[in-house]
Amino acid sequence: MSLLLGSSPALAADSWSLSDGAGHRLAAKVFEQPFPEYPAGLRLRLNAVDGQTRLDHTHQLVLTDSLGQEWSLPNRSEELVQRGEAAVPAGSAQFDLDALMPRPSEALPLHLTVPTTAGAFGFDLTPEQAMTLHALGSVPRPGTDPQA
Repeated sequence: MSLLLGSSPALAADSWSLSDGAGHRLAAKVFEQPFPEYPAGLRLRLNAVDGQTRLDHTHQLVLTDSLGQEWSLPNRSEELVQRGEAAVPAGSAQFDLDALMPRPSEALPLHLTVPTTAGAFGFDLTPEQAMTLHALGSVPRPGTDPQA
């Protein structure tokens, strides 16, 4: 499953659907940060599907694997809008995937802990979603030289 935005076939626009079993649902997308006034890099954007969930714009997203390795992804929700243009939408949040180093194993189950204003919600990723996160380092990105 490819999940990145861009011009090559490996960078198609797809979304994930996340559900925690308690009725919380999020749409997720991995993409390259588009606004020139913010640092370049891969981002994970989460959007609440129910229209009522308010995602936190200050706390980090935590990703853990089944062996206890943990990654904290900085919150970059301010990048959801161009600087000074509008308020950050309450139902959306964005996180820096370049902090996902080393990349998680494609063979281990992954769990996302998402900060919301009502506390943290937990989501288990599918094997395909875990594989996408594992493969992020090998996907060509605009503005990078794979030969470097």
